[in-house]
Amino acid sequence: PVPRWLKWGGWPFAAFVITTVYGQLVSVYEYPKAVLLVLGGSTVVAVAIGFIYGKGKRVWCRHLCPVSGVFSLLARLAPVHFRIDRERWDAAALAHPTPIDCAPLLDMRRMKSGSQCHMCGRCSGHREAVALSPRLPGSEVANLKPAEASAWEARLLVFGIIGTAVGAFQWSSSPWFVAVKTRVAEWLIERDAFALLQDNAPWWLLTHYPEANDVFTWLDGIGVLAYIGATALILGGWITLWLRLAGALLPGDTKQNGHWLAYALIPMGGLGVFLGLSSLTVTLLKAEGIIMPWLPEARGVLLALAALWSLWLGGRMSFALPGASGAAKLTALACLAAAIGGVMLPWVFLFYLW
Repeated sequence: PVPRWLKWGGWPFAAFVITTVYGQLVSVYEYPKAVLLVLGGSTVVAVAIGFIYGKGKRVWCRHLCPVSGVFSLLARLAPVHFRIDRERWDAAALAHPTPIDCAPLLDMRRMKSGSQCHMCGRCSGHREAVALSPRLPGSEVANLKPAEASAWEARLLVFGIIGTAVGAFQWSSSPWFVAVKTRVAEWLIERDAFALLQDNAPWWLLTHYPEANDVFTWLDGIGVLAYIGATALILGGWITLWLRLAGALLPGDTKQNGHWLAYALIPMGGLGVFLGLSSLTVTLLKAEGIIMPWLPEARGVLLALAALWSLWLGGRMSFALPGASGAAKLTALACLAAAIGGVMLPWVFLFYLW
C-alpha cells in the first residue's frame, strides 16, 4: 500500500519550491547538464517510486511530482471536465460493470473536481454516467465551498506559484539584487574575507561554466537564495494578510476563508508562470534578430485580463456565500483587489521599470 508519509499534502509545495530554487542555482534553463540533473534526477526518482509503490498506478504523479500541484490548480480553470452523473452511476450498480482502471487513484463515483484528473479518458462512458462535458472556465473555482479549500493548495499558490516563482524569474534582472550583492562583496573585501567570493563550487551545486563566462560564486548562490526567499515571504505575506482580512469579513472561520479565497488567484498565478517562462523564449528570439515591438502591450493586456478574471472569481465566490451583508462582501472584494495588486506589482517592475 501507499505509505502515509507519501500521501502528505505538503509534498507538491515542497517539491515545487525545492525544484524551482535549485533550478535557478544550477541555471537549468541554460545548460543541458543542469537539465539532465534536474529533470533526469526527477525521472529516476519517479521510476523508483513507481517500481516500489506504483502497481500500475500513478503514485508519483498524484503525490510527489513537483508540478502536480500546479496542474491541479490550473485544472480547476479548464473549460472541459469529466462530469459524473450519480443517479445513472447508482442505477447501473447491479450490472457489476468492469471497474475503472483510474491511474491517479481517484474515487470516480464521488469526483466533483477535475483537479486530480489526468484526463486519460479511461473512465469515459463508464456505467453510462461519465462523460466529457464543457463548462464555463473557472466555474469550478466560483462554485467552490470554503470547507473544500485545501490549506496546502493555498500555500502552494500564494507562496510557491506566485511568491517563489516571481523571485526566481525576477532576481537576474533586479537592480536591487545587484546593488545588495555589490555592497556585501565590498564589505567582505574590506575585511579580507574572500571565502564567499570564490567560484570553486561544482556545477551540480552552483552554476559553473567557465568556458561560457558563467560562474557563480558562493556569494551569488547565497544571494539568489536570499532574494527568492525574501520575495516569496514578502509577496506571499502581503497576499495572505489581505486574504485573512477578507476572510474575517465573511461568515465562518477566518483562516479557512482565507485559504478559500486564495483560489481566486489561480489565473494570476498561472499567467505569471507563463510570462516568466516565455521571457526566456523572448530572449532567445531577440538573439536571433526577431523583435516583437508589441510585446509590452500584450503583456499588459494579459496581466489586466488575469487580474479581472481573479477579481470576478472572488466576487462570484464571496457573493454566493450566505450570511454576510453586501457591504461586508464588497469590502472583502476590495481586500482581494489589494492582494491582486501585490501580485501585479513585481511584473510591472520586471517588464516596465527595470
